[in-house]
Amino acid sequence: MRKRVYIALAVLLVMLVCVITWQVFQASREREPVYQGKPLSIWLETHYQDMITTHHYVGPEEQAIWLHQIESVEQAIRHIGTNALPLLIERLRAQDTPLKELMVTLADKQKLVHFHFKSADQRRWEAVWGYRALGPLARAQVPSLITTLTNDRSPMVRQAAASALGAIGPEARLAAPALFHAAKETNRDVRSFALSALGQIQPDPLLTVPVLVAGLDDPSPVARVMAATALGYYGPEARAAVPALLRMLATNN
Repeated sequence: MRKRVYIALAVLLVMLVCVITWQVFQASREREPVYQGKPLSIWLETHYQDMITTHHYVGPEEQAIWLHQIESVEQAIRHIGTNALPLLIERLRAQDTPLKELMVTLADKQKLVHFHFKSADQRRWEAVWGYRALGPLARAQVPSLITTLTNDRSPMVRQAAASALGAIGPEARLAAPALFHAAKETNRDVRSFALSALGQIQPDPLLTVPVLVAGLDDPSPVARVMAATALGYYGPEARAAVPALLRMLATNN
């Protein structure tokens, strides 16, 4: 009997939080930029869902459909343009609060009502792919992303900031010093995404190639792959990395 009371109280608490969250969500949507009758958050969520299901599209016809969907959503985000930036940086810095984590735990313990909580991780990746859609159009937010990469306490937020800078491309070269530093971080995911971003941004090869060559000896295999891939963006300008790449080829899977 007592267990049922606890479950009922948990359901009521979760429902109350959901109502409050929905009201806040609706209020925030009213302030969002809109394209073709859909707020930006819907376009971002659609893009996220398309990207995480890419492995389902294996045949040429399915691949063509998927690519068309991706391009349509990215065109919508580009149409919204720089008006998307405030929401993107907000989502990129998202973190789940202890209260939200408690709500997820309580919701998982009961089976009476199904709740869907969007995780902070999903919000961050929605933002990253939003930056990727905008590319150089997001250049104005490079300083804010540098600050996030340098100062945010969450490794997950810092890796998202590094990925977003890479998505902006060469227009984010101002971030090179921050990415050099991030490539030596203790967190392997931050290092990996920083190395990848350097390849996409392509700062001065005299400064960047040595950092990428050092990344070939990273303890993380993902970071090593990111470093090698980033060197490929430089083409002949990365010729100094050939001995290290040959050594990597001989000693790594």
